[in-house]
Amino acid sequence: MFERRTAFWLPLLLLSTLASAAQQTVPAPAAAQTAPTQVATEHPPDEGAALADQLAAVVGEKESASATTNDSGPAGIIPATRGFNASLETQGQHDSAGGWSSELSPDVAYRFDRHFSFNVSVPFYTYINVVTTNTQKNAQGVVTETTSALSTKHNLLGDVAMAVGFDAHSRWLDYNLTVTGGAPTGSYGDGLGAGQYTYAFNNHFEKPLGDIITPDIELGIGNSSNLTDSLVHRSYIVVGTNAHFQAGLAVSLPFEIAFESDAFEDLPLSTQTITSTTTNGKKGKQLKTITTSRQQSIGEDNGFLNTLDIPLGGHVTLSGFYNRSLRNKIDTAGFSLTFLLRGRPRHE
Repeated sequence: MFERRTAFWLPLLLLSTLASAAQQTVPAPAAAQTAPTQVATEHPPDEGAALADQLAAVVGEKESASATTNDSGPAGIIPATRGFNASLETQGQHDSAGGWSSELSPDVAYRFDRHFSFNVSVPFYTYINVVTTNTQKNAQGVVTETTSALSTKHNLLGDVAMAVGFDAHSRWLDYNLTVTGGAPTGSYGDGLGAGQYTYAFNNHFEKPLGDIITPDIELGIGNSSNLTDSLVHRSYIVVGTNAHFQAGLAVSLPFEIAFESDAFEDLPLSTQTITSTTTNGKKGKQLKTITTSRQQSIGEDNGFLNTLDIPLGGHVTLSGFYNRSLRNKIDTAGFSLTFLLRGRPRHE
């Protein structure tokens, strides 16, 4: 857009300069010579500077809106231009290990400039299945039997996540660095919290190929893979140094619908501690009735994630996702509605 508008104004500036030069070569009274000279030398530069400022603001807004990923939710949660935004996501999902769950995630975000942003999200589970353990004792107080089963709990808090984002843009590549920290506010006994402070560094690279397809690659490291992909609520929480790899592409569809498909790999680099909310599925069978285990290989996971965002207006987005864990053989699917206080940017 900037190049097209510059190409539009340059001929006008050249014509005005030539007209000024022609008027200076023709003999005329002093008053007649000064007026055209002032018009030619003063007004066009002022108008050009104002136009350049406006175009730079538009270009900055577009660049800030790019380099995003559906892994953390639809576009617009973090504002594209400087300022504050708040959002509320209501989500329902089903996974083959823990069944149905329902979650509310309020988020507060602020963009400082075209490069830096900050946001805080609080997961609140209104409905979720967790493991409860019951023990039976004899008359002497000795435990004779221990059984575990799924039970439904309501209104539980998860770990609060705080993230700082850095965006950089060039002609060849868009880059986003996200540094996320998790606070141990969730219930560790119910498998909804890590039980300690966690962190994750994630590097996101993408390159638009025209107006439709945008390939992307992610490389990251941290001590909790749950912070890397906050869209899908897993039935377990992993703590331990791990590397994150992801590759895929995003597709822009009509009516501003966005589809993204990615393959991922979470590779443990140290001993892992895992807490599970369920005893079902491969992950639960490894943990049996005890919800924590320390092994390096148990934290490894790989698979693919598909997401679809359908805007229902400037302030509401309907989303759906499907996550397949190939290593743990767990399928997770869900849908969500995201409400934005400040409307999402529209694409031109």
